[in-house]
Amino acid sequence: IKDAEQKPLYLRNDQLLVGDPNSEFYGAEKVCVLPNRSLDRNKFPIIMGIQDGSRCLACVESGEGPLLQLQDVNIEELYKGGEEATRFTFFRSSSGSTFQLESAAWPGWFLEAPTEPQEPVKLTKESEPSPRTQFYFEQSR
Repeated sequence: IKDAEQKPLYLRNDQLLVGDPNSEFYGAEKVCVLPNRSLDRNKFPIIMGIQDGSRCLACVESGEGPLLQLQDVNIEELYKGGEEATRFTFFRSSSGSTFQLESAAWPGWFLEAPTEPQEPVKLTKESEPSPRTQFYFEQSR
């Protein structure tokens, strides 16, 4: 996954960060994607895991809305889990060649890339699409 400026996402200190394309200290994180078959398929519900699917992105409750966290849970278990996987699920909508990722558990909250490199990806409440909530998916072979 890359942000709208083609900066790849990578993992450091338990956070998913946006890389600086001019830095040699990052490597793009491979993201495993599986569908959540219990939610509306027309909204393209996906679960995203990293580190070979052993950790997954989750939306968790905080005082002021949801927070994005990585949790130690296997993506294949979530795939089998149905409704219980909702907080790990994002609705993927396309806008040309980019995608927005909206939290299934928190409608109106989207994955957002930071403006500065080496900052964490987070969730934001958004009514209108912005470049910071647009991402590219690059399929590996």
